[in-house]
Amino acid sequence: MNLDELKKGWGVLNERLSQNEVVSQRIIKEMILSKTNSAYESLYQASKWSLMVIFFGGLLLPFAKMQGMPIYRETFIAMETFIFLGFLFEGYMFYLLSRFNLNTMKVDEAMRSMLKYKKMYINNQRCAKYGALLIIIVCMGLQNAFTPLVIALTILFTLIAFFLGYTQDKRLRQSLQEIEDGLRELKEYE
Repeated sequence: MNLDELKKGWGVLNERLSQNEVVSQRIIKEMILSKTNSAYESLYQASKWSLMVIFFGGLLLPFAKMQGMPIYRETFIAMETFIFLGFLFEGYMFYLLSRFNLNTMKVDEAMRSMLKYKKMYINNQRCAKYGALLIIIVCMGLQNAFTPLVIALTILFTLIAFFLGYTQDKRLRQSLQEIEDGLRELKEYE
């Protein structure tokens, strides 16, 4: 074998190696993209369900009132206002999520979008918990419903709601973290 044949063979091997590196980089990027999109889809579905629960929760109170449930006007207004504000807030968060698309957005833009959503999510968690507890107490006061049974049931349902909220919050924060990690990794391949 002469030197020219060795150089030619070495060049072919070098070209194959560079092609394999490009393919490997693309496969890694697609895996990161898939994982990030999966975490996003989990977050999106949870937001969609939250929006529906709030909407139907808002319809439940007028339905109960039409069925003859004794609800004072002030209680009704306070609860429906709180539900409406929650619906608007959750609707805006859903809107932010619906704009997130890794196939059309640049990574920096997606990172800004997720940061905005995360800030809204954290504010929602702070306000919703204490706001709901406050509205329950105010409405109980307006209804003169401070009987031991009502207090016990309110405490029970409040604890259940806080537990469910905590587990949901933990799962959603994990999805947010996975999205942020995926975006940081995708930034390296841009």
